[in-house]
Amino acid sequence: MTTKIEIVNEAYAQLGLANYVFDLQPEEITTGIRRLDRMMAQWDAAGIRIGYNLPPEASVSNANDIINVPDWAEQAMIYGVALLIAPTIPKVPTPDLRKSAQDSYDVLLYGNYEIPQMQMPRHMPIGLGNRRNTKNQQFFAPVDRVTTTNDALLEPSGNPWPDSN
Repeated sequence: MTTKIEIVNEAYAQLGLANYVFDLQPEEITTGIRRLDRMMAQWDAAGIRIGYNLPPEASVSNANDIINVPDWAEQAMIYGVALLIAPTIPKVPTPDLRKSAQDSYDVLLYGNYEIPQMQMPRHMPIGLGNRRNTKNQQFFAPVDRVTTTNDALLEPSGNPWPDSN
């Protein structure tokens, strides 16, 4: 299980400050963990929910907390934190680091993507994959509403087709 301090140490290593050469100061570790928590809160707000253990407040974060993310998501976190802490060192991220950060973020998005479920529209004509319903004139039998994510139900406002059966 990976901890927050391991992610931060790897991020500093990506910037050329490996633990076997440089000893990180406690302030640098605290800054890295704070940046990690803020980045993950931003991802969570954007809908990228990978199970990260967000603290209730930024000041309560512990360096030895287990992050609870899949292994395939850790690389994007490492590169993302490296880009965020680079200006505080000060260190300019290399173009390779920026490219790797973008690639790993793309992989994170691909791994986190869920294909949304859709209901067939009630006005879809017969013959386009729709069979005739002999009991009533509805094109499709009523089904339960589709959930978009774990957040809420997909509830259209109003009746989009008032003249349909």
